[in-house]
Amino acid sequence: MRISFVLVGRTMPGFTQLIDRVGKTFKAETGFEFMEFPQTGSFDDKRGQYDADLLISEIGRFFSPGEKTLFITREDLFSKPLNFVFGLAKGDSAIVSMARLDPRFYGPVDDARKASALFRERVLKESVHEIGHALGLPHCDDERCVMAFSNSIGDVDGKGADFCQGCRKPLHLD
Repeated sequence: MRISFVLVGRTMPGFTQLIDRVGKTFKAETGFEFMEFPQTGSFDDKRGQYDADLLISEIGRFFSPGEKTLFITREDLFSKPLNFVFGLAKGDSAIVSMARLDPRFYGPVDDARKASALFRERVLKESVHEIGHALGLPHCDDERCVMAFSNSIGDVDGKGADFCQGCRKPLHLD
Protein backbone atom coordinates (compact mmCIF):
# COMPACT_ATOMS: atom_id res chain seq x y z
CA MET A 1 0.00 0.00 0.00
CA ARG A 2 1.06 3.58 -0.66
CA ILE A 3 -0.07 6.70 1.19
CA SER A 4 0.48 10.12 -0.36
CA PHE A 5 0.57 13.12 1.94
CA VAL A 6 -0.36 16.51 0.54
CA LEU A 7 0.33 19.60 2.60
CA VAL A 8 -2.22 22.15 1.41
CA GLY A 9 -1.22 25.76 1.92
CA ARG A 10 1.03 26.69 4.82
CA THR A 11 3.79 24.57 6.31
CA MET A 12 3.61 22.28 9.31
CA PRO A 13 6.38 21.66 11.86
CA GLY A 14 7.40 18.03 11.91
CA PHE A 15 5.78 17.16 8.56
CA THR A 16 8.47 14.64 7.54
CA GLN A 17 8.37 12.97 10.97
CA LEU A 18 4.57 12.68 10.65
CA ILE A 19 4.95 10.96 7.29
CA ASP A 20 7.50 8.53 8.73
CA ARG A 21 5.36 7.66 11.77
CA VAL A 22 2.15 7.18 9.78
CA GLY A 23 4.00 5.12 7.18
CA LYS A 24 5.36 2.83 9.89
CA THR A 25 1.94 2.54 11.53
CA PHE A 26 0.41 1.24 8.29
CA LYS A 27 3.56 -0.51 7.00
CA ALA A 28 3.10 1.56 3.85
CA GLU A 29 5.22 3.32 1.29
CA THR A 30 4.82 7.08 1.54
CA GLY A 31 5.26 10.12 -0.62
CA PHE A 32 4.48 13.78 -0.21
CA GLU A 33 3.60 16.88 -2.14
CA PHE A 34 2.89 20.47 -1.39
CA MET A 35 0.07 22.38 -3.03
CA GLU A 36 -1.14 25.93 -2.78
CA PHE A 37 -4.55 26.27 -1.21
CA PRO A 38 -6.86 26.16 -4.24
CA GLN A 39 -9.57 28.53 -5.36
CA THR A 40 -12.56 26.69 -4.02
CA GLY A 41 -16.30 26.93 -3.67
CA SER A 42 -16.16 25.14 -0.33
CA PHE A 43 -15.76 28.23 1.88
CA ASP A 44 -18.88 29.14 3.86
CA ASP A 45 -18.82 32.90 4.51
CA LYS A 46 -21.39 32.72 7.32
CA ARG A 47 -19.43 30.09 9.24
CA GLY A 48 -15.93 31.26 8.31
CA GLN A 49 -15.02 27.62 7.67
CA TYR A 50 -14.52 25.26 4.76
CA ASP A 51 -17.00 22.48 4.05
CA ALA A 52 -14.79 19.39 4.35
CA ASP A 53 -16.99 17.28 2.06
CA LEU A 54 -16.83 19.81 -0.77
CA LEU A 55 -13.16 20.60 -0.26
CA ILE A 56 -12.03 16.98 -0.34
CA SER A 57 -14.09 16.41 -3.49
CA GLU A 58 -12.54 19.45 -5.17
CA ILE A 59 -8.92 18.71 -4.35
CA GLY A 60 -9.17 14.92 -4.33
CA ARG A 61 -9.91 14.74 -8.06
CA PHE A 62 -6.34 15.84 -8.83
CA PHE A 63 -4.83 12.70 -7.31
CA SER A 64 -4.67 9.03 -8.28
CA PRO A 65 -7.74 6.93 -7.55
CA GLY A 66 -6.91 3.77 -5.65
CA GLU A 67 -4.01 5.41 -3.83
CA LYS A 68 -4.69 6.62 -0.31
CA THR A 69 -4.18 10.37 -0.12
CA LEU A 70 -4.14 12.44 3.05
CA PHE A 71 -4.52 16.19 2.68
CA ILE A 72 -3.39 18.30 5.62
CA THR A 73 -4.48 21.92 5.93
CA ARG A 74 -4.47 24.68 8.51
CA GLU A 75 -7.97 25.79 7.48
CA ASP A 76 -10.89 25.19 9.86
CA LEU A 77 -13.34 22.57 8.55
CA PHE A 78 -16.94 21.57 9.17
CA SER A 79 -19.17 18.78 7.91
CA LYS A 80 -22.92 19.15 8.29
CA PRO A 81 -24.50 18.76 10.80
CA LEU A 82 -21.34 19.15 12.93
CA ASN A 83 -19.98 22.56 13.96
CA PHE A 84 -16.44 21.48 13.09
CA VAL A 85 -14.41 18.40 12.24
CA PHE A 86 -10.78 17.56 12.88
CA GLY A 87 -10.82 15.56 9.67
CA LEU A 88 -12.88 13.61 7.20
CA ALA A 89 -12.39 10.60 4.94
CA LYS A 90 -14.15 10.18 1.63
CA GLY A 91 -13.29 7.20 -0.55
CA ASP A 92 -9.53 6.89 -0.97
CA SER A 93 -8.93 10.46 0.23
CA ALA A 94 -8.91 12.00 3.66
CA ILE A 95 -8.30 15.46 5.03
CA VAL A 96 -7.08 16.67 8.43
CA SER A 97 -7.44 20.23 9.66
CA MET A 98 -4.68 21.45 11.92
CA ALA A 99 -6.71 24.51 12.99
CA ARG A 100 -8.32 23.11 16.15
CA LEU A 101 -5.46 20.69 16.84
CA ASP A 102 -3.13 23.61 17.53
CA PRO A 103 -3.08 24.46 21.26
CA ARG A 104 -2.92 28.17 20.32
CA PHE A 105 -6.45 27.88 18.91
CA TYR A 106 -7.67 27.69 22.52
CA GLY A 107 -5.60 30.60 23.85
CA PRO A 108 -2.03 31.58 24.69
CA VAL A 109 0.42 28.80 25.56
CA ASP A 110 2.93 28.96 28.40
CA ASP A 111 5.45 26.45 27.09
CA ALA A 112 6.01 26.60 23.33
CA ARG A 113 7.98 23.30 23.25
CA LYS A 114 5.25 21.36 25.04
CA ALA A 115 2.57 22.97 22.87
CA SER A 116 4.48 22.03 19.71
CA ALA A 117 4.85 18.41 20.84
CA LEU A 118 1.15 18.24 21.75
CA PHE A 119 0.21 19.71 18.36
CA ARG A 120 2.30 17.13 16.47
CA GLU A 121 0.83 14.27 18.52
CA ARG A 122 -2.71 15.47 17.81
CA VAL A 123 -2.03 15.72 14.07
CA LEU A 124 -0.56 12.21 14.14
CA LYS A 125 -3.64 10.78 15.87
CA GLU A 126 -6.08 12.43 13.49
CA SER A 127 -4.01 11.47 10.44
CA VAL A 128 -3.94 7.80 11.46
CA HIS A 129 -7.66 8.01 12.30
CA GLU A 130 -8.66 9.42 8.91
CA ILE A 131 -6.47 7.00 6.94
CA GLY A 132 -8.10 4.23 8.99
CA HIS A 133 -11.47 5.44 7.70
CA ALA A 134 -10.11 5.58 4.12
CA LEU A 135 -9.17 1.93 4.60
CA GLY A 136 -12.72 1.09 5.67
CA LEU A 137 -12.55 1.17 9.47
CA PRO A 138 -15.56 2.57 11.36
CA HIS A 139 -15.38 4.43 14.66
CA CYS A 140 -14.37 2.24 17.59
CA ASP A 141 -16.03 1.98 21.00
CA ASP A 142 -12.65 1.65 22.75
CA GLU A 143 -11.96 5.24 23.84
CA ARG A 144 -8.20 4.56 23.90
CA CYS A 145 -8.15 3.38 20.26
CA VAL A 146 -7.09 5.90 17.61
CA MET A 147 -10.37 5.08 15.80
CA ALA A 148 -12.49 6.40 18.68
CA PHE A 149 -14.70 9.32 17.63
CA SER A 150 -13.41 12.71 18.78
CA ASN A 151 -16.11 15.25 19.52
CA SER A 152 -13.74 17.60 21.34
CA ILE A 153 -10.03 18.28 21.70
CA GLY A 154 -10.21 16.46 25.06
CA ASP A 155 -11.31 13.34 23.17
CA VAL A 156 -8.31 13.65 20.85
CA ASP A 157 -5.96 14.05 23.82
CA GLY A 158 -7.56 11.13 25.67
CA LYS A 159 -7.13 8.53 22.96
CA GLY A 160 -3.95 6.84 21.89
CA ALA A 161 -2.15 7.01 18.56
CA ASP A 162 -2.45 3.24 18.03
CA PHE A 163 -5.20 0.86 16.99
CA CYS A 164 -6.84 -1.48 19.46
CA GLN A 165 -6.53 -5.19 18.69
CA GLY A 166 -10.00 -5.26 17.08
CA CYS A 167 -9.10 -2.46 14.65
CA ARG A 168 -5.63 -3.84 13.88
CA LYS A 169 -7.03 -7.17 12.73
CA PRO A 170 -8.86 -6.07 9.52
CA LEU A 171 -5.83 -3.98 8.56
CA HIS A 172 -3.51 -7.01 8.90
CA LEU A 173 -1.00 -5.00 10.93
CA ASP A 174 0.11 -7.87 13.16
